[in-house]
Amino acid sequence: MILLSCIILAGMSGCDTRFQAEDVLSQYVADLNRSQFMSVSSPAIVMPASLPSSRHRQQSLTQFDIGLLDFLSLQQCDVGIVAGRKNSILGKVMPDSQRFLYELDIIRAIESCDIKNESLSKELHLIAQQKRRELPMAFGNALFNGAESGVFFSLSNGFLPLNYSTAEQQELLNALNRLVVVGENLEDLPLVDANVFEGDLKILMDSEYAGRLLYSLVRVSSYLDLVASEIKTLDDDICGAPMVYLKQQFEVHYVKVIQPYMGRINRGAYQVLPLLNRLFSVSEPLSRDMHDFSDQFSLKESDSVWQRYQWASQNHARQWSALLTKCSVSIGGEL
Repeated sequence: MILLSCIILAGMSGCDTRFQAEDVLSQYVADLNRSQFMSVSSPAIVMPASLPSSRHRQQSLTQFDIGLLDFLSLQQCDVGIVAGRKNSILGKVMPDSQRFLYELDIIRAIESCDIKNESLSKELHLIAQQKRRELPMAFGNALFNGAESGVFFSLSNGFLPLNYSTAEQQELLNALNRLVVVGENLEDLPLVDANVFEGDLKILMDSEYAGRLLYSLVRVSSYLDLVASEIKTLDDDICGAPMVYLKQQFEVHYVKVIQPYMGRINRGAYQVLPLLNRLFSVSEPLSRDMHDFSDQFSLKESDSVWQRYQWASQNHARQWSALLTKCSVSIGGEL
């Protein structure tokens, strides 16, 4: 039976642990359908919006170029050193994470440099002001435009594991908290350890969390919606022996397996999503495509993936509760 399930799902997912939750949800529907009163189709695969392509999520930053004479006059302070780093061969192709750290350094260098040339001083301070305004975008580019974000938000990694536990995500929470501290203190030009910053981006990538969460929420919602819609149509004829069978499937599949899995998803999401949404907020203005993508994770927007999942969960519980009440059947555990 396990081998047959893997063959059936191979085209979509392959037989691996990334899609074990799909097997569980599918079996819930399959066993409900063994009742002559039930006919629940497996939900079509409707994917959430994926992370926009790089060109649709990267924000353009002002280029800082100085002439040779100005460059020579700035050798007495850090501006010349920092600018020289950016104008080097490697500096011209630095990744967004390094570009963000450079932006902090060049603003700090300009504002701390005692420039005797009045016109040059005025020009540089105007540049520093512009770069301060662009810091949130530079920070957003660092977070959301690198290879790390491509994996962190990827939908191809499948579901959160069935045995997912919040105990396993402390490293991710620590990284997100450190990044939030940086993002919410950009006006103070925080001193950011490059190794820690890059390490935190690597932690996000290794977790694959955001994409897995998004995928899990959408697929679980799809199954719950279909089951709830079918349960809602059942009338009093279901009461008696047919209801005994349906109650058994509800307990075996939903109460004992799916509901605990959803509980673990919820506990993790309530820890991560507030931090992720703060990172989206401090990176404003985001591109339109990136803004639409980030809205899926919103805890407040009524049409977000998270809110739709919450509604599907509540509606599924509500329809089962109404059916059990109609048939005067009690059940242990929460719905």
